[in-house]
Amino acid sequence: MASFERFDDMCDLRLKPKILRNLLSDYVPNEKQPLVNFQSLSKVVSTVSTHKLLSEDQKLHAKSKSAVDEWVERLLALVSSDMPDKSWVGIVLIGVTCQECSSDRFFSSYSVWFNSLLSHVKNPESSRIVRVASCTSISDLLTRLSRFSNTKKDAVSHAAKVILPVIKLLEEDSSEALWEGIVNLMSTIVILFPAAFHSSYDTVEEAIASKIFSAKTSCSLLKKLAHFLALLPKANKGETASWCLMMQKLLISINVHLDNFFQGLEEETTGKKAIQRLAPPGKDAPLPLGGQNGSLDDAAWNSEQLIVLRVSALMYSCSVMLTSSYKCKLNIPVASLVSLVERVLAVNGSLPKAMSPFMTGIQQELVCAELPTLHSSALELLRATIKSIRSQLLPYAASVVRLVSSYFKKCLLPELRIKLYTITKTLLKSMGLGMAMQLANEVVSNASVDLDTKTVEGSDVVSSTNPRAAVKAGSKKRKHSTNTGVESENAAFEVGIPHNHSSSPISLKIAALEALETLLTTGGALRSDSWRDRVDKLLMMTARNACEGRWANAETYHYLPNKSTADLVEFQVAALRAFLASLVSPSRARPVYLAEGLELFQTGKLNGEMKVAGFCAHALMSLEVVIHPRALPLEGLPSLSDQFPESNSLASLKHNTPNLNNGDNLFKEWTANVDVPSNNEILRNVDSISPLQEAKRLKRGNDFATVDSLSGQDHTDLVGSENVQQADVNKKVPESPKESLGHVSERDDMAPEEVYREGVSETQEGEGLAVKDSIMEEAVVVKKRESLDESDDDSIPSLKADDYLSSDSDIES
Repeated sequence: MASFERFDDMCDLRLKPKILRNLLSDYVPNEKQPLVNFQSLSKVVSTVSTHKLLSEDQKLHAKSKSAVDEWVERLLALVSSDMPDKSWVGIVLIGVTCQECSSDRFFSSYSVWFNSLLSHVKNPESSRIVRVASCTSISDLLTRLSRFSNTKKDAVSHAAKVILPVIKLLEEDSSEALWEGIVNLMSTIVILFPAAFHSSYDTVEEAIASKIFSAKTSCSLLKKLAHFLALLPKANKGETASWCLMMQKLLISINVHLDNFFQGLEEETTGKKAIQRLAPPGKDAPLPLGGQNGSLDDAAWNSEQLIVLRVSALMYSCSVMLTSSYKCKLNIPVASLVSLVERVLAVNGSLPKAMSPFMTGIQQELVCAELPTLHSSALELLRATIKSIRSQLLPYAASVVRLVSSYFKKCLLPELRIKLYTITKTLLKSMGLGMAMQLANEVVSNASVDLDTKTVEGSDVVSSTNPRAAVKAGSKKRKHSTNTGVESENAAFEVGIPHNHSSSPISLKIAALEALETLLTTGGALRSDSWRDRVDKLLMMTARNACEGRWANAETYHYLPNKSTADLVEFQVAALRAFLASLVSPSRARPVYLAEGLELFQTGKLNGEMKVAGFCAHALMSLEVVIHPRALPLEGLPSLSDQFPESNSLASLKHNTPNLNNGDNLFKEWTANVDVPSNNEILRNVDSISPLQEAKRLKRGNDFATVDSLSGQDHTDLVGSENVQQADVNKKVPESPKESLGHVSERDDMAPEEVYREGVSETQEGEGLAVKDSIMEEAVVVKKRESLDESDDDSIPSLKADDYLSSDSDIES
């Protein structure tokens, strides 16, 4: 009957043991079954992770535990298998089990699993694929073990057992895949358990340095080796001394390699001076990285490409050391780092006159081919130096500014200019206003060149109205061989092929925009009309040209060859972000291009791609304080609306007053002390008055009843609407009761007497309208006139006749 068991849904806990057993029977082989498909292993890992099949829920503890027991037993049997493929499957799934199993299961079994995995690392007969998988699974096991605070000593002991066997493999085996697995494992250990390297620190350093200087190491592996080398000082007990010593070794090795690479391109004493600067006062300089000879392969010295790869890897290691966090204070050799960057950037491939006979044309060609890579690494090192010390760069700020400014003038490659803009952003954020004053003109002048508002490579050449017509027109023009140069250029322009190959790529334009945005954020408050007006106009033109007529969408850019809409979206967002910074940055007056910005952001909010539309909505919200500047009261303090509620408009009353009908009691104050006669007295007075006077007084009484009805229902709304309509008109206190109460319409003047008698009779029957006779009306008028004459408050709005004309008609209808 178990096969007919029903489950609540896909999250039913009873499903987990069944799914796990199905995976074992269908995809995980046993000792007798062959491995059918390696690709099925990814499905097993995905299912286990998605459904948390190894969590062992307490509600179904028995069933879950038995299923996981079967899983672990099957994996251990596969790990100990003599067949490499089955052993590899078991090792991989053991690593997944270390990540997904319950804490109790891991704590009770991690030692057994570790020994099983380590045996394959030590076994010389194990295949490379098994050893690589073992290193990865051991890394997963140690990562999970680091979360248990009560097993720290045992974890360090287990990690230390791994180091010497993997170092031996690193020296003996030549497989780069195995080297990569070993480096990843040692990086995990040095981060989680640095104490495990105390006894083998020097051995590990020499082994890693030998692989860095080996001619067989690829570029990707070089970067991983350099990253591990930068983390290695954390494993030594004296962290500060180890860090300084490692930095000195790296800088010396870099300068030694540069001496050979720059031979014939610079003065001979430059390298010696750089190394002498690294030596402590009164002491000799330490040995280069890797020992006395640096573990350098002499045959590799003849390859400029290998030298540049090594130098780039060592510079990357220095950058990681500068940007990594340490528990202690470090003494960073800023002068040596800046001088190293200056040395590299000073060489542009040109031959000094004195050195021309010592270098052939082929050597110069090889050096010039590798210089961009070397300059890029030097710029990254400079950025890491600035990022690590931030405002403490002040003693060297002049040298850095001079270096950046001079390199801007001679740098033409887009990739290097992007890095220069990144360094400029880091300088502005680190040093603040003072650095903005020094770099403003340099940044603005270079960004103006890179932000050519006429072209945007790959995206600025599309016809915004009809892309299909543009493609057809271009194809027609290609058929005629007699086209002029101008027509050919126009054809390329229409189909989206940039005719000017020297135009700046989108990535460079984005970097320039981000640098200008940072400049406005940091130094926007400077009274610098010399560059602020130029920047505002430049950013407005760039944003408008990037967006107007070509909002990024799939239909418009479907015909662009080899260009994705994402590139244009990033450029549009960068342009709009910089333009927003221009509008909200502090200045002497209101933004000049505020109207253009509002129109552009509103259009982008409606027509732009989702990312662009989202930013445009954010920009409109940010510009609200620029469009409608206001000083909001502090929380807890009385606002002006509480002190003077009468002068508020209808909109503000709705926000500040919970009940508008209780906001204005002006009419009640006028009639508070008036004695209203009884109905019998009203009838006697009506009988004693002449018909003409009766009609006149009844008409006035009807008007007064209308005012009373309005004030009782929504009088404050009436006053508020008048304030909204006449906000800019000076208010005036009425001079007569007639003006205050409002004039009657011509229709009321022509009304017969019977209408008013009917109104009186309806009032006598208790319909709710308080019709008052001439005595009451005259008393109210006198009372109101006295209150108005004695009041000096000009802020009380007056009730105009037009208000009651419309209201009377509404009531009568």
